[in-house]
Amino acid sequence: MKHRLAILVILMLLPFFLVRAQHQYPKDYFRSPVDFHVSLAGSFGEIRKNHFHSGIDIRTEGVQGKPVYAIADGYVSRINVSAGGFGKALYITHPNGYTSLYGHLKGYAGSIAGWVKAQQYKKESFAIDVEVPPGILKVKKGELVAWSGNSGASGGPHLHFEIRDAGTQEIIDPLDFGFMKAGGITPEINYVKIYPYDDNSMVNLTANPLLIPVTGSNGHYSLKLVDSVKVSGNIFFGIETIAIAEGGMKTGVHNITLSVDGAIVYTQNIDRFAFSETRYVNSLMDYPAFLQNRRKIQRSYVAPNNKLSVYSAVKNRGVVNFADAKAHKIQYVVRDAFGQASTLEFWVMSHPPANQGGISKPVNSGSQMMSYKADNHFEQQNIRFDVPKEAIYEDLPFEYQVTQPVKGSYAGVHHLHNEYTPLHTFCTLSIKAENLPKNLTDKAVIVAVSPGNTFASKGGTCENGWVTTKIRDFGNYTVTVDTEPPVIKPVNIFPNKKVKKQFSIMMKLNDNLSGIKTYRGTLNGKWILMDYDEKNRLLTYVFDEVMRPGKNIFVLRVTDGVGNSTRYEAALIR
Repeated sequence: MKHRLAILVILMLLPFFLVRAQHQYPKDYFRSPVDFHVSLAGSFGEIRKNHFHSGIDIRTEGVQGKPVYAIADGYVSRINVSAGGFGKALYITHPNGYTSLYGHLKGYAGSIAGWVKAQQYKKESFAIDVEVPPGILKVKKGELVAWSGNSGASGGPHLHFEIRDAGTQEIIDPLDFGFMKAGGITPEINYVKIYPYDDNSMVNLTANPLLIPVTGSNGHYSLKLVDSVKVSGNIFFGIETIAIAEGGMKTGVHNITLSVDGAIVYTQNIDRFAFSETRYVNSLMDYPAFLQNRRKIQRSYVAPNNKLSVYSAVKNRGVVNFADAKAHKIQYVVRDAFGQASTLEFWVMSHPPANQGGISKPVNSGSQMMSYKADNHFEQQNIRFDVPKEAIYEDLPFEYQVTQPVKGSYAGVHHLHNEYTPLHTFCTLSIKAENLPKNLTDKAVIVAVSPGNTFASKGGTCENGWVTTKIRDFGNYTVTVDTEPPVIKPVNIFPNKKVKKQFSIMMKLNDNLSGIKTYRGTLNGKWILMDYDEKNRLLTYVFDEVMRPGKNIFVLRVTDGVGNSTRYEAALIR
């Protein structure tokens, strides 16, 4: 009996050890990117809509301007500045085969700052993405390279930090390089979910998935239910689990292993991945549960078009067939980045297929079956919709209906399936405009229609009465027009203001629909570098050599997505 138990334990742990053994990372080569204790606001591999979190978020005490240092010798290999995304980002390539990334920066330091500014003036663009040749910007380990900030799509001041394989560009968990020590807190398990896979499957004699709360602590968990769950037919499972970082921050886990009656049926390990596969997270997670209540349930099921590389030891895509009249032991083992483990064990009672009687199963009367393996074209009056090969994760009974136009629209509202089914790649949508005046054809856009009939522009061009654009979400769409130009609101200037005692110009931008597409600021006819904070819609010009003593003519022109334009001009006295 003891030998059998030992073998069982080894088999359970084998996938974990095999996956971990594949990658050995240096633990003492890199220093910390900051000179204070590393505390996480977010960790590697967290489940988020459309992506895994690709690094660690280091807390900066709620402020900007903390010094950021090169973690090892190397050279700056890329500079990316954008209004969204990582904002101001810095990439350093190191001689040991890795690249470090520092994101959401407030600014760059030393010679890096001067080089970046020169590139922006050369291109006359705030946003740049430049590959830097080796030898141009060399750095030493511990050298000040930047200051932490809140630029780009950041929810608050912090440093986003990554380590990548310089050869493959795969992102690796920085904690694997020894940046933090284990906190002694095992992963937390909150829920398990049991899913019927097909029309002949049931959970507790229904066709609906069952979400079950979990109880326990210190690595040992069980279901709050007293009775075992009844299952029949093809079933798969899901789990909501988190790791607890220092300070109580809830983060992602590295490894999840599912066993049925001691046999492993599913293993995933998220300690590195490529950007090209990150959107497959929408297939890994329970997408409807995330949209409806932000619940992060990781499904132990691999859809046919889910190409994530994080899976191993997966049998039958994680689907288990229950057809006997026996009890079966289900076990989940989850581990964090340090190998700390928690276990959830529970029982399900299998029964042969049964007549569901009066229990109703949801019937999907899809108007067209779409294949994940082929291009799909859907067309009805006033709509054309092309879903390319591999845009969906598995075959889909596509549903469609159209309802009456809403106020401000020039077409009916076309309901494309439902928002709770994810799309992986862009699809082409064309809608026939109705009663659209010819003088407004260049202002027409396709919009997503939300509850309350609010519009969100998806862009588009109009040709022969059809408006066409690319979309990446199912939902409700119609056509409208954008005739209102952007709004420019000066924050700290006005015409003929004396600005000798200030050091910047700040302008607020707003657009009602198609969004800000371009902006251009000049002083005395010369282009000036204006930093655009997209989330706050704030443009800032910090005075430099272009701002001269005496009278200066400041001009700002802003254009939206359909070409509506606004111009602001003011004389400023310095």
